[in-house]
Amino acid sequence: MSAREKTEKEVKFRHGVLALGGLAVVMFGCVVGLGAEPQIPLVIGCAIAGGIALYLGRTWEDVLDAVLKGINDSMEAVLILMCIGMLVGVWIQSGTVPTMIYYGLMVVSPELFLPIAFLVTTAVGIVLGSWGAAGTIGIAFLGIAAALNIPLGMAAGAIVAGAYVSEIISPLVDGPNLAAAIADCGVFALCKRFLVPCLVTCAGCVVIYLVIGMNLSVGGSADVSAQVSSLLTALDANYNIGPVTLIPLAVMIVCIALKVPAIPSFLAAIAVGMIEACVLQGSDLSAVVEVANLGVVSTTGFAELDALLSNGGIQEMMSTISIVILVMAFGGIMQHTHLMDALVDPIVSRLRRFGQLVTATVFSGALFNVLLPDQYPAITLSTQMYSKEFRRRGVKNDVWGNIVNSSAGITSVLVPWNTCAVYMVTVLGVGCLTYAPYAFFCYLYPLFIIVLGVLFGKKLGWLPRTDAVAVDAAAQGETAVQNA
Repeated sequence: MSAREKTEKEVKFRHGVLALGGLAVVMFGCVVGLGAEPQIPLVIGCAIAGGIALYLGRTWEDVLDAVLKGINDSMEAVLILMCIGMLVGVWIQSGTVPTMIYYGLMVVSPELFLPIAFLVTTAVGIVLGSWGAAGTIGIAFLGIAAALNIPLGMAAGAIVAGAYVSEIISPLVDGPNLAAAIADCGVFALCKRFLVPCLVTCAGCVVIYLVIGMNLSVGGSADVSAQVSSLLTALDANYNIGPVTLIPLAVMIVCIALKVPAIPSFLAAIAVGMIEACVLQGSDLSAVVEVANLGVVSTTGFAELDALLSNGGIQEMMSTISIVILVMAFGGIMQHTHLMDALVDPIVSRLRRFGQLVTATVFSGALFNVLLPDQYPAITLSTQMYSKEFRRRGVKNDVWGNIVNSSAGITSVLVPWNTCAVYMVTVLGVGCLTYAPYAFFCYLYPLFIIVLGVLFGKKLGWLPRTDAVAVDAAAQGETAVQNA
């Protein structure tokens, strides 16, 4: 045994709990108590975990190496987030996003408001992300709901639920990209893997919203028609609207179908969008390049439209990128100094069945969103906690990455003190506890994943036919016989 090994102390469960609990206390105090952004609490959390590792005999070089390894695991996600920022800005300038909004608003009906709001917000969220969709088309729908005399809690719930579908199935959104990066799988593979369960849940939500909407007594259809007409007129006056502007979206879909890697797919869709911005919308190339970096600042003079279309650009993503890097730094310390193993092993050792593992993973994601009031730490730590056990059982990376994201990625908006819920309350003006009962997708989908994992895990191909746990048990039995 080397001198260094003698100085290192055994990493125990309480050390892992202290590191994670320290981050939870600091995050909760700063984000909820002080209204701060998550970055500084994450820095403090890294210091706490690093200090514990040093106390246990690790050197500063060990801690720094762990930080760099963790950050390195996020580099592809960081590049993809930059591409997403460019794409959103360029697609607004090219008319792609305005056309999607235009066609969506054309089908608004008072009787079908809730399901339409859910579906249209879902479509916009796939491009703009959950926050972008809620802060743009969501605001427009909320205004329409007020004119219709539809309860704002119901309307906001449908908007929030639709926006957060993107956190499961959109390769353009940062949550799935973060989950894919940590699970070491392609973001397109991650989003496609659970597409069917997601669509089934969405169909169920549409039916629920349809039943609720049909039983509502609404009015003010003239006001609604006037508001929608004003938005459509403003879009038509400022953009060349038509099916041809959806070509960049078609390019993205084709790339996904052909399994082109994420970054080349984004770059191809961005390039086509730039061409359309110049040719169809009459933009200067220099302006399009600036939009890719700084985003669009809409100046149509129509307040609702400017709120919808001021978005995108690399710089818009830098705050998110800083959170991702700091979260991954904390996760790197936890993982590479074995604090995570000490925390997780006593828990997962009791999860004998695959269904139990799926259930624990889903509930852990929701719990992290309560304790660490931000979506990114919840996704990162849930993924890192259970990755070893999922891999030991032979579960494919895109499967368990989806299982983690099914809860950690979308339950954040149901926690009043979580940054995601705070954002929704701020932009929509409706309380979290008021909209949460109607954000059906955000809790039905995690429950659906638990049911599928418990009852149909092997039939769906989530778990190999030969369960790794059973293999381990058989091997242990053979060893015991040989020893006897």
